[in-house]
Order: sequence, then C-alpha cells, then structure tokens
Amino acid sequence: MRKPFTYSLSDNDVLTIISVLTVMVNELPDSDLVSPEIISQALYYSDQALETLSNGGNQISNNQLSAIHMALQLADGIISGQVPASNDSIELCKNSLFSIRKLLSVFDKYFSD
Repeated sequence: MRKPFTYSLSDNDVLTIISVLTVMVNELPDSDLVSPEIISQALYYSDQALETLSNGGNQISNNQLSAIHMALQLADGIISGQVPASNDSIELCKNSLFSIRKLLSVFDKYFSD
C-alpha cells in the first residue's frame, strides 16, 4: 500500500496541476506515447482530479495522483521538446516551467518509494 500523499498543495500548485491536466487531456488522445488503455484511464482519472481540485477539494485518490504525475511528466517532455504538442500547450507548459519541475520532483519522490 502506498504511503499517504501529505504534500500541501499551494494555490499556485493547484493552478499548475489544472493546467497540466488540461494539456494532457488535449494532447494525449492524439499521442502514441502509451497504449490506448492507459490513455483512457489517465483521461478518466484526470477528469476526476480536475473536478476535485477545481472544487477546492484535497481528497485525491491514488489513481488521480497517478494521472497528475503522468500529466507532469508529459508537460516536462513538452518543455524539453521530447513530446510533440500544439503551440498553445507548449506555451502553457513553458510558462509554468518552474512549478511543473517542482511538482514533478514531489510526485517523483512519492511514486519512487
């Protein structure tokens, strides 16, 4: 069983997560980075995470955390140019570069244990 996610998300963190989840929803369906089943699950749980965070909730399930982690990884790949994306998504990710990298570090630690 995974340890509880105890990192306290700031308002800026939540806005960044909402942005990267939106990018993932827009970019992942047209991608061949992962299997269609994983894409389907990621989009399903990202929608749930978006709803939870948009409504000010902080009870995020492990599946939603996984979707957020995937979205942060995708955004980092877009920033580095390894993942093709629309100009809007590239700009959104680059504008949130520092927040994305900070959160990616937090989520990487959570998923590596």
